[in-house]
Amino acid sequence: MSELILHGFPVSPYVRSARIALFEKGVAYHFNEIGFDYLTTDAYTKLNPFRKMPVLQQEQFVLYETPAILSYIDEAFDGASLQPAHPKARAHMHKWFGIAAHYLYPVGVMQLFLQRVMSPILGNQPDEAVVEAAVAAIALPLDVLERELVDTFLVGDRLSLADILTGAMVYYVNMTQEGATLIRSRPKTATWLSQLSQRESFQQSLAGLLQGKSMGGVEA
Repeated sequence: MSELILHGFPVSPYVRSARIALFEKGVAYHFNEIGFDYLTTDAYTKLNPFRKMPVLQQEQFVLYETPAILSYIDEAFDGASLQPAHPKARAHMHKWFGIAAHYLYPVGVMQLFLQRVMSPILGNQPDEAVVEAAVAAIALPLDVLERELVDTFLVGDRLSLADILTGAMVYYVNMTQEGATLIRSRPKTATWLSQLSQRESFQQSLAGLLQGKSMGGVEA
């Protein structure tokens, strides 16, 4: 089979989720680490006209949009399935894709994590007003996560793409002091995140830029 290439910035939770899925499936691939400035180039625009990441490429086959990439990785390669077989369970998996994209990412990653973790790394001061608003807003999706976690995993009795994408988002929330406090007060969520964080796929996919950064209270 021709070489599989994943393009993306390693800190992105969307890129990281694709790397986790590839690791869990045991798929060999080349990771083309890119910066945000590359997104606006003609070369990248040919791969993704929306100039987002990641992009999965296999010769002339080019795929963007993370849920599509995750599903392809699971269905195109051997290994234990990362998607539940039952239609209702699979529908719940897609529901978590939406929660991750529409609630956890905009607030937990692009506001709370960006201000508390990335801003200092980049030499900037966090905007405390943004942090305060994000802490208030992120509580609801964490409440939903706590309420719906009835087993070790989000959907069914084994790891699924729902855990991978949602876990990549919540991991970053937990890297902030405020997010860690919220997660510690939700014991099922804390246990779920701790177990995910101990998987080799989560550890191997953590961006070098974040290595050694303290997770707020859940053991990695």
